[in-house]
Amino acid sequence: MYLQPRTAVVTGAASGIGFALSARLARSGAEVVMTDIAGDGLARRAGELASLGAKVTAVAADLTDPAAVGELADTAFERLGEIDVICNNAGVVGPVGMPLWAVPLEEMRQVLDVNYWAHLYVARAFVPRLLSCGRPAHFVQTASMSAFVVGAGTAAYAASKHADLAAARSLRADLDGSPVRVSVLCPGRVDTPMTRGLMAPRSATGATTITADEVAEAVWGALGSDQFYIFTNADAPARIGDQFDDVWRHLKSERPWLEPSA
Repeated sequence: MYLQPRTAVVTGAASGIGFALSARLARSGAEVVMTDIAGDGLARRAGELASLGAKVTAVAADLTDPAAVGELADTAFERLGEIDVICNNAGVVGPVGMPLWAVPLEEMRQVLDVNYWAHLYVARAFVPRLLSCGRPAHFVQTASMSAFVVGAGTAAYAASKHADLAAARSLRADLDGSPVRVSVLCPGRVDTPMTRGLMAPRSATGATTITADEVAEAVWGALGSDQFYIFTNADAPARIGDQFDDVWRHLKSERPWLEPSA
């Protein structure tokens, strides 16, 4: 861990990875603004941390509304002053188990609204103000292994996470040379309320399951470093390797001149 955060903002903080991130940051002594659309659940979880002595503020917000995100940024900077860490974590799974042509378009749009557009709104509202502070900060974007590995019946979620990864990579390039670091969190299957009972194929979720606390610890260890990709599950190397082997196989079949000369 290269950065000792004093302040942080976590979205999607009422449960799962977002709550684990909030708890880990608060345990380190950071003051945390926790936000989620689920106001009652958010208040309850924030209260749990506060009862343990954590300095937390709960702000209910619909992050698919850019105006609400702007208000969240105002509240966070007013409350915290300078912000060290942003965990852009809010997300939904959406419809699973249906082929692309069967997924209701409105449900696909809802997944993209939360997993992609809301992440863009948060970046646009917070990053310019991080830059204006001129001090080290870390922006962590939660994507997924589904940004790399796609199984049947996961069209909406996988598409949103591919877009999310592209946005994070672009943001990293945009911030090159600045004091603001960017990482993209790519967990495999995590035991959270969002995934319990999820009947997705193993080709989409992988063979391992870890806890949200383990994910939060992986993020904690990357803060302040130049680590862009944060992979969390033990099967990540094999799953990523299979994807690039497949790309390389097709590339070589189309471009035989890539084969090493005798």
